[in-house]
Amino acid sequence: MAEELNGKKRDPREEELDRFWDIDALIPAKKPVPPAVNTDTVEVVLEPKTGTASATGEIPLPPRREPERHFIPPHTAEEERRAPQPDEEYAPQHALLHQVRIYRWKSNYHYYEDFLRDAARLYPIRGEECQRVPFFSYVPQYSQMSRSQLEWYLWWRESLRQGRYPETDYSYVLLYAYEQINLCGKIPPAVAQQALCGLWAHYRRTYRQLDSYLPEWICDLSLIHRLPPPAWSDPDLAKAAMEHCRLREFFVTCAKEEGYAHALLAFCSNYDHHKSKFYTKEHAPLFDRAVLQTLQRVTDQTGEEGRLFSKAGLDDSRMLRDAYTGALCAYRCKRKLEVSYCSFSRSHELRYLVTDLVKYTENRVREALGIRSRLTVYALPEKIRAMADRALAEILPAARTVADKKREAAAVYEKLYDQPHRPLSLTAAAEIERCSWQTTQRLVEAFEEDAVAEVTPPVAEITAPTLPTPVVEDGEGEDAEGEIPAPYLPFLRAALREDVGEQKRIAAHIGKSLDVVADEINALAADLLGDILLEDTGAAYAVLEDYRDEAEELLRRKGCI
Repeated sequence: MAEELNGKKRDPREEELDRFWDIDALIPAKKPVPPAVNTDTVEVVLEPKTGTASATGEIPLPPRREPERHFIPPHTAEEERRAPQPDEEYAPQHALLHQVRIYRWKSNYHYYEDFLRDAARLYPIRGEECQRVPFFSYVPQYSQMSRSQLEWYLWWRESLRQGRYPETDYSYVLLYAYEQINLCGKIPPAVAQQALCGLWAHYRRTYRQLDSYLPEWICDLSLIHRLPPPAWSDPDLAKAAMEHCRLREFFVTCAKEEGYAHALLAFCSNYDHHKSKFYTKEHAPLFDRAVLQTLQRVTDQTGEEGRLFSKAGLDDSRMLRDAYTGALCAYRCKRKLEVSYCSFSRSHELRYLVTDLVKYTENRVREALGIRSRLTVYALPEKIRAMADRALAEILPAARTVADKKREAAAVYEKLYDQPHRPLSLTAAAEIERCSWQTTQRLVEAFEEDAVAEVTPPVAEITAPTLPTPVVEDGEGEDAEGEIPAPYLPFLRAALREDVGEQKRIAAHIGKSLDVVADEINALAADLLGDILLEDTGAAYAVLEDYRDEAEELLRRKGCI
């Protein structure tokens, strides 16, 4: 600035460098603060315009506008005029499904007609063996495949028809499922159901996403074509089908068999007996048989007490479902289904009863096995308990008592010492005698240096062990048989007084430890009194309270007091 005042112009480079260090130029400009707004209440008076007020002085309301009219598609307008009627209606031969209504799809569409024509054209063609070719599509169709991919699909499909399931891509699996769904006029419905079941059973472990689609499609195809539930060879498949289908009641095979009981255990119990800590490999068959058969017996009852377990006693539910959701399906095959059914898995009261019945059955199994712990059973009716008891009386073994357990344990222990059963043999007896004489000869040779006179020593007379004779001090005579020796009497007097120092001094004078002297006195007292006389107090020994009078009398008679 000073240079400009002097008439000298600065270099632009220097001005740029000076502006680089200008921090104020980098800070954005602050916005101006608006003035404060007054929010106080203000009274407003409205005055009508000239000629607009009525005779009464009231302001007229604006004219009412008519509601706007929207375009309604033809099929929607028809539905508003009359309720839709089903194309088919039937009562299936099913334990839990009562009525099925089948409706045509509400709107017509034609964008899958090409797929339908290609499927009908390629259905009778038999494939020839070729190499596997990868293929991927979110919604696979024949028109999306190359010639080599189509050849592999035809050969792979031919293998499925012959009962073989080679490895392939997920898109081929979906295309085959679409083919079974759409060719309902060419493929018999029972054949299509069996094909979908086999497809799901063999490829669900490779492609887990099939669990979300195929059980639903199998259910829809069966309901539309009035087919019974598929007969699964693997019980796990039946359980998985019910688990992954909204209408799981469809896959319950028959209420008179174990299918209904299996479904109740899988989807209507809050307690799983398989997770019990007593469900071991040894007891698992008994647990499974007792729980399943007891539940089956109770569900077969038709009386008032078993009403909640009977299939007809539960309230009906109603389900609306779009057939083949998520699948490529032409208009002529697309349907809407309305199913009236007995929902065993959505009844809270039934769930509580099944849970309590399973727990009660496990408690009875534990009782039969001799296990003391029990599960809590909240509100199982007495009549249902009686039904369960009648069923369990035929299933469970007799409860084992404590005496039975002791006898079993003793038998197992004694079995370890049982002699092996061998037939009588003179040759074996002679061999045993020969070995015995050889052993005797070896013992004789080993003890010759000890001058053993005879091979068979005379039997020594068995006498009772005697205590070592204590050292008798000068002036003291021998005690009568059966009394405490005189050298131990001072120790007994010190024990009666609980004099620790005196006890140690007397034991040292005798030449034995404190514990040895006390043990010898107790051994003699056991013969006299039938019980010990001294007890260990930790530091030394003291006379038992029950025998203090006898000890004092003994010491007084010996002149030690």
